[in-house]
Amino acid sequence: MKRFTLIIPALLALLMLGCATQDPVSESVVAQTEARIEQARSLNADRHAPVAFRDAQTHLEAAQTAMSKKEFDRARALLERSMADADLAVATSQAKKSEQAAQELEKNLRALEAEIR
Repeated sequence: MKRFTLIIPALLALLMLGCATQDPVSESVVAQTEARIEQARSLNADRHAPVAFRDAQTHLEAAQTAMSKKEFDRARALLERSMADADLAVATSQAKKSEQAAQELEKNLRALEAEIR
């Protein structure tokens, strides 16, 4: 029984040490997030989805700060949020552009119908 009282604290200490060590964030994850934000920027997300676009940038900056402080778990969570926000900004921008194209097409069709009459 005394053996277990010595082993259990040792195992708990090892477990806590294992949880405390964090692996650095993969540079490819950061690059993918930056690329998605750039894609959103190229689709004018700052105009079409300003909140999601701003949040993506803010979360990326916070993740970079967390990485510099070696808070890698927090950085990973912030990068995931940034990627989700950037995905939303991209999707919203693409939807707005598609909507604008559809409206332009409908306008052109009405003009053609008017010419035919």
